[in-house]
Amino acid sequence: MSIDMRSIYISNGVGIVILLILQYVSRAKVLSRRVEDKVYTFMVAGVMFGCFMEALSYALDGHLFFGSRFLNYVANTYLYTVNLLLPFCVLVYVDLELYGDLKRIRRRYKPQIAIGVAMLAATVVNLIVPITFYISNENVYERRPFSYAYFVVIFYYCITALVLTRRYEKENGAKAFLNIGLFLLPIFVGTALQFMFYGLSLAWLASAIGLTGLFMMQQNEMAYVDSLADVYNRQYFNRVLSAWAIREGGVTGAMFDIDHFKSINDTFGHSEGDRALQTVTGILKDARRDDEWVFRYAGDEFVVLKRVEDPHGLDAYLNRVHKSLEEFNGSEHPYSLSLSYGISVLEGEDVDAFMGAMDSNMYKMKAQHHRALEQSA
Repeated sequence: MSIDMRSIYISNGVGIVILLILQYVSRAKVLSRRVEDKVYTFMVAGVMFGCFMEALSYALDGHLFFGSRFLNYVANTYLYTVNLLLPFCVLVYVDLELYGDLKRIRRRYKPQIAIGVAMLAATVVNLIVPITFYISNENVYERRPFSYAYFVVIFYYCITALVLTRRYEKENGAKAFLNIGLFLLPIFVGTALQFMFYGLSLAWLASAIGLTGLFMMQQNEMAYVDSLADVYNRQYFNRVLSAWAIREGGVTGAMFDIDHFKSINDTFGHSEGDRALQTVTGILKDARRDDEWVFRYAGDEFVVLKRVEDPHGLDAYLNRVHKSLEEFNGSEHPYSLSLSYGISVLEGEDVDAFMGAMDSNMYKMKAQHHRALEQSA
């Protein structure tokens, strides 16, 4: 075995080991019903076989025995096919993570789908007319000029995914724990180097590293995002507040509580109570701007933080929340929604006093709401 072959076997072997470990530690995700998790599992399996097929293609190159040329065609056809599917799957995965709408994929990405289908058709045509690659009678792989079109399409998919995330961030604020640039960088660099320098085996190992990074982002999201409300949880709130408390600049916070939430659960059932909680979450999220952070603190309590030392720093945010509540209550629903809240400004690093003031102010408003309801009854 030559030194070059050893490096090829090692790099792809390492990629396979990384992905086997990834499959083992993420085995619970395989059972998930989310489409994006199935896409992720498909990517892991595709890259794992890509590592194997690449090593096989190099091992077969220049060696003749019965069926060797056929195997070489199979291996390289697989590699070109998955090279196209992987970045498109990344685009689909990112869109589903951001918007969660499968129908949107079919509607929004018709050009990307059409280009992918055309390139896959070219891969099939290549078996008859070698426009992408050719396996000589001596079983030697030869890259043809059209192969570079695959890299252009891969680049196009990657750029589309990046533009998608930037547009989402501009409209809705950054989605925590989904740094798509960090995920795509090793894949793009590894693939680019391999296309530029034949014999360099980095693309599939780089893809394995990128998928590992994505898995770590998923784990962070599972740890710090509330699964029902789809906002940051109390654990992440504590981390953010602790970090902000020691920095220069103030912090203003508002603690919210859903009025009469128990009666919604008792009257309409806990499923409807969950929907009411998700409605309030949506209102709090839609009202925020990039510098306003929403957390589910406990039960039906939420906290909104903003880096400004001003008791009126959240006035515009509260106006947007009130307007959305009025719109909800003005439409047909079996119950109305109202919120009590308390505002506080963090002074120095006294987090306990900050939290206590928010809680106390919130319950003062809640008592006022209860008295108003009793008087109107």
